[in-house]
Amino acid sequence: MKVIKTAALVFSAVFLFSGELFAQVEVVDRSAAVNVKPTPASPPPAQAPQSVGAQQGELFYQLQLIQQEIMQLRGIVEEQGHQLQRLKQQSMERYIDLDRRIGTGNAQEKPELGKGQQTTVLPKTASDSEKEAYAAAYNMVTSKQFELALKAFKQFLADYPDGRYTPNSYYWLGELYQVINPQDLEAARQAFTQMLDRFPDHSKAPDAMYKLGKVYFLKGNKEKSRTWLEMVVAKYDGNNLSAVDKAKQFIRNNF
Repeated sequence: MKVIKTAALVFSAVFLFSGELFAQVEVVDRSAAVNVKPTPASPPPAQAPQSVGAQQGELFYQLQLIQQEIMQLRGIVEEQGHQLQRLKQQSMERYIDLDRRIGTGNAQEKPELGKGQQTTVLPKTASDSEKEAYAAAYNMVTSKQFELALKAFKQFLADYPDGRYTPNSYYWLGELYQVINPQDLEAARQAFTQMLDRFPDHSKAPDAMYKLGKVYFLKGNKEKSRTWLEMVVAKYDGNNLSAVDKAKQFIRNNF
């Protein structure tokens, strides 16, 4: 009996001691440790969008640049227009000097008529009224009143269709139709053609042929343009005429 009691006391003591021992041991949950994932790093904060005021400022700056470019382009176009007008006027002034020799053309400037070619015989002198009418129209050219000069020469041809200065009037009509704004190339072609049909041996015929070639070129008919220009060279080469040199130069530059 005493042995049994002693064994029971020992068992109780061991049980109490083991309980205290287990109470002191830290409990670790391995399943939780395995399943725990590291928290991903937060992305850097996005930059703040550009403010509305800054966007408007940038658009205004770009608009200013576009406006400046447009103004520059307009200036270039206007300058080219002025240069073209000056060139037309200078060309007109050169032919004004040639026209001062009306009725006094030398023999070299009068080609022989081709076989079967018809011409209108000019009167040897002009009446005072014809001289005055032509001088008035011609003075409008020299003063660069081109619109008025055009009307004056048209009226002259209506009043003096077979006058001494009729060929010159056709020629100046052809020139004036090219310098008015807007130019009338078809009317210029008709004026030069009428002059050459009626007065092929006139002193201004070489210039009219050269001008007719240029008019055809401006109208887009390069074939006829070259035909007339080559005709000037073939018919008048060697006569020391400016129309021949100009025709040659025009062919070199454009064909």
